[in-house]
Amino acid sequence: MTLLLNNSEIARLITMRECVEILEEGYRELGLGRAAHRRRSNIIVPTGDGKTYVFANFEGTVVKSGYHAIRLRSDVNEWLEEKGGRTKKWASRPGLYCGLVLLYNIHTGELDGILNDGYLQVMRVGATSAVAAKYLSREEASLLGIIGAGNQARSHAEAICAVRRIERIKVHSLRAESRESFAREMEAKLGIEVRPVIMMAEAFSGSDIVCACTDSPRPFVKAEWIEPGMFLSSSRPFGEVGSDTFVTFDIAVVHDRGFGPQFRPQVPESTNSPMALGGKDERDLPSEATLADLCAQKAAGRRNRADKCYFANNEGHGVQFSVAGSFVLKRARERGLGRQFPTEWFLQDIST
Repeated sequence: MTLLLNNSEIARLITMRECVEILEEGYRELGLGRAAHRRRSNIIVPTGDGKTYVFANFEGTVVKSGYHAIRLRSDVNEWLEEKGGRTKKWASRPGLYCGLVLLYNIHTGELDGILNDGYLQVMRVGATSAVAAKYLSREEASLLGIIGAGNQARSHAEAICAVRRIERIKVHSLRAESRESFAREMEAKLGIEVRPVIMMAEAFSGSDIVCACTDSPRPFVKAEWIEPGMFLSSSRPFGEVGSDTFVTFDIAVVHDRGFGPQFRPQVPESTNSPMALGGKDERDLPSEATLADLCAQKAAGRRNRADKCYFANNEGHGVQFSVAGSFVLKRARERGLGRQFPTEWFLQDIST
């Protein structure tokens, strides 16, 4: 039988701590060559009246999980001039969305599961940053700074607390009501002090870990905010952290290579050796290992207490949904959750 699961059911089947552990194992398998994935693709079709249709998908297989996952999203994108020129996304009608994870059994070829993606897709981003934090933050890290106050910020706060003994959180958002609401909600959920701060620099000051979780299209993180020993993760690395800041890090790790521009600055043609950028020689610039490299021990993480470490949590891939989806599907069957459909509905006889 093929199982269909919605977001509320999925929320009952997996914890953040479990998601972090599952993803770490998935990245380890990827680093050891026992997984494969295809990068995200987007089809964008103008449909008139300021609207476009967007279909986005990516996929991946972790052999150990037993499943190939395809995560897909189908949206109407509507440009809203009257609201300052921003895009609104919806399916069927505003407020509804169409995002799915399809899970194919790699041993039978059958479609075993269809999952709403909303809960898992937010959880896996925070959990991915937390996996990186295990390798790149100091073990005794206790103060967390959060930039942003939306769903990704909430996911990151919970995920980092799952891997480090965080005692206090500082949160900055441009809107006072957002940061104050975040502080109240997360303080109650996590059982630790969460304090809203007015200035972004204050969220960085003294923090062991900082998670940038915004939708900014322009870099805003300043090099002078990065303190010795700090670990910074960015959910929008090509919008939040620019090259001037990047070169201040001793270690830089990307989620996966090939997404967006290269961080590594180019040596100006007029110079032969030392780089003018930050006064560092090209050999001193941080290398770009991937998270899979770290988890498979093919690259080193933090080397000492003073290292400034950076994780670019750039565009995700199907490995995340292969391992997390298979975990959720197995537990759902054990607990009798979800709706079942005959697998034969998704098969056909083409032999004649």
